[in-house]
Amino acid sequence: MKLLTRTIVLIGLGLTGGVVSAAPGYVDDSGKSITRTGYGDCLHTARWSVQNAIAECDPEIVAARDKQTEVAAVEVVVRKELKPIRLEADALFDFDSAILTDEGRARLDQVLSQLPDRSVLENKRITITGFTDRLGPEGYNQKLSEQRAQAVHDYLVSKGIRDASIDARGLGAAKPLVNCEGETGAALIKCLAPNRRTEIEFSAMEIIEVEDAVEITK
Repeated sequence: MKLLTRTIVLIGLGLTGGVVSAAPGYVDDSGKSITRTGYGDCLHTARWSVQNAIAECDPEIVAARDKQTEVAAVEVVVRKELKPIRLEADALFDFDSAILTDEGRARLDQVLSQLPDRSVLENKRITITGFTDRLGPEGYNQKLSEQRAQAVHDYLVSKGIRDASIDARGLGAAKPLVNCEGETGAALIKCLAPNRRTEIEFSAMEIIEVEDAVEITK
């Protein structure tokens, strides 16, 4: 914000004494109070600056200055964290199926292409977790989620990832991403799509940078 100040001419303004104690950069009355014009404006001297402005005389300037100071007192800290890759089951499998589609295999190939040298994964654990939506019997959903996780596991192994480094599991309808309250029929099935997913998590990839604003304490 650009701060504007005024140079006030002392002649013919009907100067009056102020009730505020004298401050650097302001015309004062024998060092006891700040001199004001007949309009109530405090008079500035050549020493006046934004940094020594006081709220009693220049409230808008002080507010803007303090806002800038507040922003300057916040430090942005970048931290790194692992983020699992979420693949919607609808993009990997046909409805009610645990067999990877051609599109699903292509999507997994994209994931594999993001990996560094496969040797980097030798001592890394890869976790594959299958999820379903809440529609249908619980037992059926649990089995389907396990089968889908296993299908992804088998495909990764076929592409050269060591079997011993992969854990595959199914959690059925647990940990939903959306609830879709009030939806029914086809609209409900479509709305619940994010819950039908397979998550792949391994420490060799998907490291993201997150910026946190941390207030600096003095």
